[in-house]
Amino acid sequence: MSGPAVEPHRPADQDATRYLCAAAHLDPEFARRAVRELLVDEHRLPVPHPELDLPTVLRHCIAARARRLYRDAAIVIVLALAVAVAGWSVAAWYVSLAGLWLILRTTRRPAASPVARNVGLLAGLLWGFAALVLLSLAVTSCDPFGLRETWHLATPNATDVAVRLGAPAAAALCCWLAALTEEVAAYVTVAERLRRDGFTPSRWLSAEPTWAQHALGVLGERLADGRLEQHPVTDPANPFVGSGPQALRRRWLVDLGPAASRSGSFDVGDLLDRISERLADGLGSLDPADPSEKGGTVIIDDCAISTVPALATRLGDNEVRLLPDAPDPSLRGSGPRVFRRVRIGGDPAGLTVTGYINATAGAGLLQVELYGHVLGPIAQRYRVPDRTAPFDAATALTCAVRALRNLPIAVFTAPRGVLRTAGDPVRRRRHRSLLGRAAASGLTVTAGAQYDVREAVAAKPGTDRFAEEDANLYLAVIERRVREELRPLLPSGRSEF
Repeated sequence: MSGPAVEPHRPADQDATRYLCAAAHLDPEFARRAVRELLVDEHRLPVPHPELDLPTVLRHCIAARARRLYRDAAIVIVLALAVAVAGWSVAAWYVSLAGLWLILRTTRRPAASPVARNVGLLAGLLWGFAALVLLSLAVTSCDPFGLRETWHLATPNATDVAVRLGAPAAAALCCWLAALTEEVAAYVTVAERLRRDGFTPSRWLSAEPTWAQHALGVLGERLADGRLEQHPVTDPANPFVGSGPQALRRRWLVDLGPAASRSGSFDVGDLLDRISERLADGLGSLDPADPSEKGGTVIIDDCAISTVPALATRLGDNEVRLLPDAPDPSLRGSGPRVFRRVRIGGDPAGLTVTGYINATAGAGLLQVELYGHVLGPIAQRYRVPDRTAPFDAATALTCAVRALRNLPIAVFTAPRGVLRTAGDPVRRRRHRSLLGRAAASGLTVTAGAQYDVREAVAAKPGTDRFAEEDANLYLAVIERRVREELRPLLPSGRSEF
């Protein structure tokens, strides 16, 4: 075998891209973090994903984030007007809503321990009781526990009662309408624009702010740069980011014995080629059902992992690009480490098992490293575009109920959501200033990739039992074939490591 099988260039997989776009509309935290990690924090480099249309995913994240910004801004304005009209009685309603939200949140978390659930339920009940006391002081003439006299509160007249009841009720209705509008817009986007036969990556979604358009342009240039794809710069704490959690780690140290006395150094490249040849033959009965689907099931190539800083290169007055920094030859081990990468699973939206193999020889010893990572399939709930019915009266009623159920959390998180979204351009300008200073002085910045969108929405361990069993089988085959190639190098009399 002359070398590893190189993966042919393939267009972006539309199914995986569609599911990630759906995740942007279904998971607010995913959309917010994806925008912040890949567009706002420009001092970090993205994880190259040839099989994903990352700019399209981020455009959907921006659209979902903008839609929720409009909802949160409307809720904040409505609450401010209600406070201006009804005064402190709105606080009583706000406290009562907080108690109801706490009760619902506690009862809807089956994963919590019984003690935590009981404590949360008790706290919610006490909170609700306090809200009832405040409401009785605001809209009735009652004096529970003598608080009206102690706090010197006047007894409300008929006009006060009407305002203190009507203003919060109108505010609640307006907030619900804002939440309903956002729910309907999200449903229509997922059901119509993300349907398999209606998905158009370049289709206009919403007005993107100027800073986001510029950030998307910078991201596109980085993804198109071949140097970034061939030598990805990653965080030293997680050099294999984008491959999923680590499920296997093996390190073998073999005394070469007679092999060390040869005139030349031990040929680790030949060893890796033999291992790759064995794995490229397939996995036998473990092969997925259709090996020809989406480009094959076993892909073997070289992967250079670099954890050095990145170089900020000035391209113009307002343009700075991050590229992998050229390693200093005087620093031993400063260059990228090259691993033989074995990927099993040809569907970018399904289970992917990746093995990274590295071998080094010196001083009569051979060290072989094997790291196994499992990237779970995209969670089943993000496949909703394939099974979502078109918008009609029944789905409108479902959206109305969902908006009512999510109203408490929407009200309580609205101020924070507005502030976080409004602060993103300021944060990006600060990072651009940092990069500009680095480019002007020829300095490097710590810019390793720390976040991957595919990994963020993949099924967590324990979610898909059958996928976990398949992953364990694939990793076991990789480890066994590496051991089989190392066994002839063991000293006489030894058959196991």
